[in-house]
Amino acid sequence: MDTEQGGPTPLSDITVTDEVIAYMDSRGGDFRISTSCSGPILMPVRIRPAKSSDIPIRAGNHVIFISRYQIQWISEITMRMVPRLLFEDGDYGF
Repeated sequence: MDTEQGGPTPLSDITVTDEVIAYMDSRGGDFRISTSCSGPILMPVRIRPAKSSDIPIRAGNHVIFISRYQIQWISEITMRMVPRLLFEDGDYGF
């Protein structure tokens, strides 16, 4: 991958916070980072299925599929990428 300034981030440089891994453990399954109007968003693959063009990375016992359009801009996967309605009290908010 191109590592010049402004180029894609190498996969080894993408970190996943412990809080996100704990969140994925509590929800179960794999997740996908896709594009939304407010930026990258982390969703379960049962809601937002992975695409064949996604880049998979391991996060604990789970896989996070990252949209090829988002991968170059991501250096860390944090809880800021989880929609609020998915981690507030109760189950999914829809």
